[in-house]
Amino acid sequence: MQFLNPKKQKFQQIQKQEFNFQLLDENRVFMTGTFTAFTDEVKQHIKQNNGSFQNLDGEKGWIIPIGNYQNLIMNLKSLQSEVMIKQLPQLLQKLQNLNMKEIKYFDNGQLVTLKYDNQIRYEQIDKTLEETLYEYQKDCIKQGLKFNGRILIADDMGVGKTVQSLALASMYKQNWPLLIMCPSPLRLNWQDEIIHWLKIHKTDIQLINCGREGIRMNAKIVVVSYDICAKIKDNLMSRKFQICIADECHYLKSPSSIRSQVCVPILRQCMQTILLTGTPALSKPKDLFNLLNIIRPDIFGNFKEFGYRYCDPKLSRFTKGIDFDGASNLKELYFLLRNYIMIRRQKKDVLSQLPEKRRVKVRIPGEASQVKQIGALLNQLGNIDIQQLINKDTIFQEQKDQSEQLLTINSILQKCYMLTGQAKIKAIKDYINTLFENEIKFLFFAHHQDVLDAVQEYCVQNEILYMRIDGNVGLEQRHLNVQMFQNNDEIRIAILSVTSANYGITLTAASTIVFGEMHWTPAIMMQAEDRAHRIGQVQCVDCHYLIGDGTLDDHIFNKIENKMNTVSNFIDGQKQNLGAIEFSAEEALVKGTSKPTLISDKGESILQDGNIQPSNQALTEDDIQEIYQLLETRSKEKQDQLDLEQAESQLKMNINKKKQVEISSQVKNQCSTLKQQLLDKYLSSNKAKKEIIEDKKEFNKIQKVIEENKQLTYGNLPQKLNYQYLQSRLNGDSKSTESGQKKLVLHFTKQQPSPNSEEEIIDQKVN
Repeated sequence: MQFLNPKKQKFQQIQKQEFNFQLLDENRVFMTGTFTAFTDEVKQHIKQNNGSFQNLDGEKGWIIPIGNYQNLIMNLKSLQSEVMIKQLPQLLQKLQNLNMKEIKYFDNGQLVTLKYDNQIRYEQIDKTLEETLYEYQKDCIKQGLKFNGRILIADDMGVGKTVQSLALASMYKQNWPLLIMCPSPLRLNWQDEIIHWLKIHKTDIQLINCGREGIRMNAKIVVVSYDICAKIKDNLMSRKFQICIADECHYLKSPSSIRSQVCVPILRQCMQTILLTGTPALSKPKDLFNLLNIIRPDIFGNFKEFGYRYCDPKLSRFTKGIDFDGASNLKELYFLLRNYIMIRRQKKDVLSQLPEKRRVKVRIPGEASQVKQIGALLNQLGNIDIQQLINKDTIFQEQKDQSEQLLTINSILQKCYMLTGQAKIKAIKDYINTLFENEIKFLFFAHHQDVLDAVQEYCVQNEILYMRIDGNVGLEQRHLNVQMFQNNDEIRIAILSVTSANYGITLTAASTIVFGEMHWTPAIMMQAEDRAHRIGQVQCVDCHYLIGDGTLDDHIFNKIENKMNTVSNFIDGQKQNLGAIEFSAEEALVKGTSKPTLISDKGESILQDGNIQPSNQALTEDDIQEIYQLLETRSKEKQDQLDLEQAESQLKMNINKKKQVEISSQVKNQCSTLKQQLLDKYLSSNKAKKEIIEDKKEFNKIQKVIEENKQLTYGNLPQKLNYQYLQSRLNGDSKSTESGQKKLVLHFTKQQPSPNSEEEIIDQKVN
């Protein structure tokens, strides 16, 4: 006979027979439960209380008017059955109590009351700021005002959480100074956004850079990283900020973290608290509780109540406690979030209001040592205007007839350009980590190999799937990498050389582009943007330009921005006939330069596929060269695309033939050998029972991985095919290709493995 733990027995009984009620909205309740519990008598009571059976998003149940809810509960209790009735929490039965007139909660045993007497109206918004907002952003401001400035803005990345939060905060200037908490890499970007949107002078913004720095009394806005918050907790608490923005607030999801223990009390005491995140943990409510407790401690004040209601509690298999990692009553939770706490719009929901492509300037810190070297090198140039130098098209390029002075200048700027990339590596890693946390799939462009290598190394260390294309990747591997990125959602980032991957490939699976480094030629940058912004893209494309503080980036970006604006005026829209193109360009040349012969020098071959719009803008000779360069690149790209399509067609035929031979005659045979090697290695090092891994089904999984080049992590198997195997295929390592070797990295996860069993590398010939 088998005896059950009383708690476990009780839990199983509860799961066997129950009725569950959750609030759908102010007027309706949704009733579900165990199928066998819905007897004819129960159904009769439900129908007498105006209940109707419906299917809501795949979940079947009964919808009851809120006015009939209490009467139905009395009817069910009168049946005196053993079915457990999970009622609505008392608070939800009286929705009139859920208002923003007053919020009461207990903090360390003391009752805290936040009163909201004066309702601020949307009409009070700054009109200049309002003109820059999209309609959905205006809706966010109105919702925030309805919640009296206590709101979780959970829009997708790229929808505009920053401007929405600043616009909302500007409505409560009577409660300033404004405190902004954010991850360290975003501090400079927040400063730029504040200046841009709120037109506040830089001297009125305090960026706190270290724990020894005090808070200025005259600062209108204080920006501080989460890490530094822990060092100046007492100063922040004593200042008693009344309004705060917390960016990437999922950093605070763990109640036990030092970061949360420091920041949550500060946020909760504010009259207005604006939380921002692009990844609300809607499928795992446990990770939401800390954020909800900040906004509405009167609704979500106790995790135990929250956990039993929304986290589908179960007895843990590994501890004597309860596991709250599940999700339950989500319809009710979403209703509460939408109506009292959160606003969330996905990019696809507001796509009609967004432009096809947007450029975002993101300021990041540069490493002090490299920034110092850059400053010393630029000082050698004396009074020479750096921006004027960089604006020249010949800069960074070695030419035969250059004077000694120009060679020296170019050499200095080349060194500064290299140091600019190195100075940003740490901040680049921090920034892309934010994108990974927001579950964004994106393209990353850089110029120098050390920057590309650093990002690749970061991905390897964090087991993030990536693909890479630079000058060392051949045509066949380039094609395979593109196809993998386009068709595999698990590959999160494409690491791309801005000069080797700026044409001839389509990467529309991503709608976010990050430029870790910029090329000094605007045409190359526009072509890089067009890897995602092209036919097949269904999203707005966001281009993030990472600008290193104290580097050459500001100068390079200014050149790119000015040239792009000029070029975009002429190369845009639908195709026109050659006559119109020649006329528009010639007209511009006549007005802008005394050398109209440039057009005839280039000839029809350059312009035949160009898309030039009529314009009265005067162009310089450099502008014309820029336009021609872009048109030449596009023309070359079209020819390259045709060549690539032909090569791909031939390549597919070759690959299919090759795969048939490899898989049928080599890989399958080698799998048999591999199986025995795995078995022998595991048995010899771990002394496990042979039956554990002799199952043919399990070994078929290994064979499937090798044949399909996909990653699998087994639940109960002692082996795990490491993701590095897939990366070796993605990287297309020339040495591996030449020798015909592919590495399969095997990790044994048995406890206390022998020194030789922790990692075994088995080379299998595939080619």
